[in-house]
Amino acid sequence: MSIFEFTDYKAFLKGWIAGRPKNGRGESTRMAHALGVSSTMVSQVLSGDRHLNLELADALADHLGLNEKEAEYMFLLVDYERAGTARLKARLRRRIEQAKKEAAVLANRIQKDKELSPEVMAVFYSSWLHSGIRNLSAVPGFNDVDTIAQRLTVPKAVVAQIVDFLLQHGLCVIENGKLTYGPSWTHIPATSPLIAKHHQNWRLRGFAKMDSRSDDDLFFTSPISLSVEAATEIRAMLPTMIERVQKIVRPSPSETIRCLNIDWFEY
Repeated sequence: MSIFEFTDYKAFLKGWIAGRPKNGRGESTRMAHALGVSSTMVSQVLSGDRHLNLELADALADHLGLNEKEAEYMFLLVDYERAGTARLKARLRRRIEQAKKEAAVLANRIQKDKELSPEVMAVFYSSWLHSGIRNLSAVPGFNDVDTIAQRLTVPKAVVAQIVDFLLQHGLCVIENGKLTYGPSWTHIPATSPLIAKHHQNWRLRGFAKMDSRSDDDLFFTSPISLSVEAATEIRAMLPTMIERVQKIVRPSPSETIRCLNIDWFEY
């Protein structure tokens, strides 16, 4: 659940509490303790007409583990509820809508550790092999050209050429005599002219895998009709899900390789 799915901070807090273990039992008390206020006040905020001030909202953002953008968004929601004039509410509503739009852009939410030059990006995203080999090098047992070529059924000469490119640009490194992953994350923005090629490369790999899929694979296609409101809500959910995937992936040890494709479009 992401705060960017909400325009009411109280609804977000209630959803956050409900999503905690044991349906959030005791969370309001812990919240009150973190804010240095009474449980009664927290109840009044959650279920009554009382509102947080910005000082309490700041402390609550830390308690909830919100990042900087999420915290700033919550402050906007608090300000909106506390605004005393229709003009101010309208101004804050525009800022809230703009923040929601910005949050929907993955480039604003995905952490990236390696900035690639346009020339390097053009080569890196020209084929699935560059990112595929880079990811595989992080898995123990696949730390040289021979084992990677065998695992991917790609000629050694091709793998060797790509490994040289990855090493040259810091996308892979040699540690203790073994090839491994370099800086931990790259991201190509939706505005890049290479984005279509990047998506196509991995979808073609998915098509090829469909013929020999295993129980660990999942392919799902569901053409549907739905309301515009529901379509908008689902579109807002997807960046949050991708962000959650990233938070799980980044600290996990490299043991296997997978590719995640998500398609969502009007047809």
